[in-house]
Amino acid sequence: MSEPVNSKVEASEQPVHHLEAESYACNIDHEPLSPAQWQGFDQTPLTLVEGRYYTQVLIETSVAALLFITLLTSFLIIGAEMPMHIIAIIVPGLVLIAATIIWLRVSHVKSIAYGVCEHELLMQKGIIWFKRISLPYTRLQHISLSQGPIERKFNLRTLKCFSAGSGSAEIELPGLESKAAEKLRQHLLTMASKASQKGIEETEITAPLSQTAPSLEELATDTRVDSDNQVENDAKR
Repeated sequence: MSEPVNSKVEASEQPVHHLEAESYACNIDHEPLSPAQWQGFDQTPLTLVEGRYYTQVLIETSVAALLFITLLTSFLIIGAEMPMHIIAIIVPGLVLIAATIIWLRVSHVKSIAYGVCEHELLMQKGIIWFKRISLPYTRLQHISLSQGPIERKFNLRTLKCFSAGSGSAEIELPGLESKAAEKLRQHLLTMASKASQKGIEETEITAPLSQTAPSLEELATDTRVDSDNQVENDAKR
């Protein structure tokens, strides 16, 4: 009669990823942080866009407003043949509206700031409706740089960041100096690649053990069953 197979499984025979998963799980700190330990958006230092972008927006808006007021005034005088005393009331109103729009646009530009952090890209903007955006590198999928004719004159570019599953840019950051914009683009692509690779490695380590390797209890049970079957077969012989 053959000897029963030893049902004990040596710990050294465990798969390497099994041991790594246990070690990784032990190193995770599940202690909740108090509200005083939370890091807010306001605590992160942000960088303003180039000062030349303020001048660019001011020129663009002023030229557009002046052109609109000139065309509308010409139409009222020549096309509509409106009395001059009425035009004298309308034109100052248009100038006031144009000045308000120019002020709002320049103020909005001055509110744009961004921060390049270790795990995410931050951006804030807005005057009335204030908006803060946090884009983790794990979600960053595509980055593009654009440059219009006026931006080319001021040597500026606009950086656009697209996340996975989004058809439009999640972050659109204008007013960047051309060389700085290209350097930032390369840095973000590198960080996104590293974050993606790290996510794949962590997923492989923390995969359910039932899908990677049998547990010690399952191995011991299978060994006992095989041993009992072997004993029965030997007894029948």
